[in-house]
Amino acid sequence: MPRLPPSPELEWNAEGAPRASAFEDVYFSRAGGLAEAEAVFLSGTGLPHAWRNKDGFALCELGFGTGLNILAAWSAWKKTRLPHAILHISSIEAFPLARCDAARALAQFPEVGDLAERLLARWPVRAYGPQRLWFPEDGFALTLWTGDAERVLAGMRGQFNAWFWDGFAPARNATMWSEGIAREIARLSKPGARLASFTVAGGVRRALEAAGFKVEKKPGFGAKRERLEAVYAPSAGEGPSAPGLYPYVATHPKRVAIIGAGIAGAASTQALTRRGIEVVVLDEALALGAGASGNPAGLVMPRLDRGDGPLTEFFLASYLAAIAAYAELGVLDACGVEERAGARDAEALADLLHDPPLLEDWFAALGEGALHKRAGLVRPGVAVEAMLRGAHVMFEAQVGAIDQAEDGAWVLRARDGRAMLKADAVVIGCGAALTRFAPAAFLPIALSRGQIEWGAGAEPTHAITRGSYVAPFEGGVLFGATFEKVEDDESARAAALRARVENIEMLRALAPEIAAGVDPEALNSRVSCRATTPDRAPVAGALPDADAWLAQYADLAHGRAVDADAPPPAHRGVYVLGGLGARGLTAAPLLGERLASEMLGEPHVLSARTLDALHPARFLHRALKRR
Repeated sequence: MPRLPPSPELEWNAEGAPRASAFEDVYFSRAGGLAEAEAVFLSGTGLPHAWRNKDGFALCELGFGTGLNILAAWSAWKKTRLPHAILHISSIEAFPLARCDAARALAQFPEVGDLAERLLARWPVRAYGPQRLWFPEDGFALTLWTGDAERVLAGMRGQFNAWFWDGFAPARNATMWSEGIAREIARLSKPGARLASFTVAGGVRRALEAAGFKVEKKPGFGAKRERLEAVYAPSAGEGPSAPGLYPYVATHPKRVAIIGAGIAGAASTQALTRRGIEVVVLDEALALGAGASGNPAGLVMPRLDRGDGPLTEFFLASYLAAIAAYAELGVLDACGVEERAGARDAEALADLLHDPPLLEDWFAALGEGALHKRAGLVRPGVAVEAMLRGAHVMFEAQVGAIDQAEDGAWVLRARDGRAMLKADAVVIGCGAALTRFAPAAFLPIALSRGQIEWGAGAEPTHAITRGSYVAPFEGGVLFGATFEKVEDDESARAAALRARVENIEMLRALAPEIAAGVDPEALNSRVSCRATTPDRAPVAGALPDADAWLAQYADLAHGRAVDADAPPPAHRGVYVLGGLGARGLTAAPLLGERLASEMLGEPHVLSARTLDALHPARFLHRALKRR
């Protein structure tokens, strides 16, 4: 399968309505696309009545198309939602439209023109990485998934209140209406979830009934005589599947304490405060910027993988999320990043350019390497400060331990045992220090020193990277960074001088013409510690109770089956976000969103296999397998 999603071949009628040539079908009714969305999909799922007086509602759509159904739902939500209520819509599309084509199609609907303009301004990138678009002023989040519907649904985690099933006609696109899709819809449905579709084809009705839905025919819209409504009513014994090995814990907190005011804590804060959650951030430093987030600037660029592993999705999705997040905050200098291939990765980069995962305005050949056109520099301090707005931040707050109270809440204690704060949930996001807290002590976090240099020099037109990097910064250059083990027996000054020599040598190898104009004696330096994991992937999620987890799943070490009905043991209400390594700026925005979704029981922003690949319990699982 190509790494780039296919785009549809379109035909346009005189009124400006699109038609998909491959499926010989229209995107919306000639009798009125917006009226069809309201009559078939909103009325068919009981909206807006179904979400009245609810704090949250989750809807999933099969067939994003032009986004018209989304605009209809969004418009109704704005008029009827409770203050602070959140609407999550997840939508799947196998053949994503270009922004210009969507704009042409949506121009016919001035009734939702203001919302269309806002959606088009954030139009999803044509890529296989899931993308979540937030419109916090309306309490609305839209998550776009690209790919075959059954494959995407099989990887999704979440429970939905309603479904819009809106593919091209079953006679022209049978794969969109399979029994497998109906089963996945049922798996992802809350009891009582409602589904609507324009088709009443016999195969579709039978597939839904077999999956546990009660199906009815209703009067159709326009030229269609009938449409379909269905309600999920599982029989006794049916319903959610048995829990997996890794804990995913929704605590629905009102107040969250976050330990660490670096990029991990800040991204978690932003994700929670946009949902109206009270957040208190505690950091032992005197002010922002004590750790790696205190560097004057850092690169945001992708790691693009050739394979189809679970981390391929994460690296692509996190890059897209980071670019969108920092651009929205106004802190991204999109100068571009030139990736020069080394001897060991030249073949991989050439293969990615031959079959790219992003369009040319994102990723293109440049010389013997590639240019990431939207990548660039972020000032971490400015980004962190912006993300922390809306939270209460406590500095010089040295948290020594966290204890669970009798009511299930968590008490944060100072090193002398004094209670500092009580919260419904805790996020441990303090980088190198996270393993000093008992629930996270099992995590195999390693520390490395990273030093950067900056100062006067010939400013490159864009950043350049090949292992090390150099970037344009304040009319000069910023370059680095070293990767060194933390050595206790070396003085800070000696380590800094040695690291500067190493950085200058790396710069000479990467860009000798720039290195020639740099005065080593006039450079500024900064060193910080990175926290990394053995597999170089971050950790994000609910923390398992390590001892209880190992005891419950001990049979895994002997190849025996385990009790799948018991939930995996966890420290309920304690979450971790760490191990970000050298890619913290790129990874954090998506991971903060991932944590908030778990806490609040929302549909997830990543697939199940990717969530598991980032889960802290993976290290316990691997430890058992090695026994």
